[in-house]
Amino acid sequence: MKSLVQEMLDLSRAEQVDIHYKHELTDVKNIINQVFNNFSMIHPDFVFNLDDDLAGNVMVQIYRNHFEQILIILLDNAVKYSTNRKEIHISVAEDLYDIQIAIQDFGEGIAPEDLQKIFNRFYRIDKARSREKGGNGLGLAIAKELLDGYQGNITVESVLDFGTIFRIRLPIYREEK
Repeated sequence: MKSLVQEMLDLSRAEQVDIHYKHELTDVKNIINQVFNNFSMIHPDFVFNLDDDLAGNVMVQIYRNHFEQILIILLDNAVKYSTNRKEIHISVAEDLYDIQIAIQDFGEGIAPEDLQKIFNRFYRIDKARSREKGGNGLGLAIAKELLDGYQGNITVESVLDFGTIFRIRLPIYREEK
């Protein structure tokens, strides 16, 4: 019950990012490295690969804790829904306007009919399986709401029994002159 209340509060706050956090800046490389290192330590039975194609430090206009929370939600799901191949790939790249981050697992995958529903509040693909793995069906809804609030987006590609790739995009912060 406590985690449900906390996630509901997180979701409520995510709906108000433009009011409270619109001037926050975060260094992408710093946070990705921190979360990558944390997950590598917490889950020593997994292989985490980081493919960092950033030329240097890149800033995005997002509150540091929110960026971290999005990455944790996606990596936690990747760990939770992995099967025999305990390997997770994280890649980060930039183009002229955006940062793109992809998180890929080689787990259970998601059926095509569930792909768009997974971002809905409280949606769980298999209620029995979700209960045993924990969670309230709010993590992806929180991640999507946060990204929407910072003019970013999230997409998903998946094949049943082969894994899932979540892709997030955030605009690069450019100082106005």
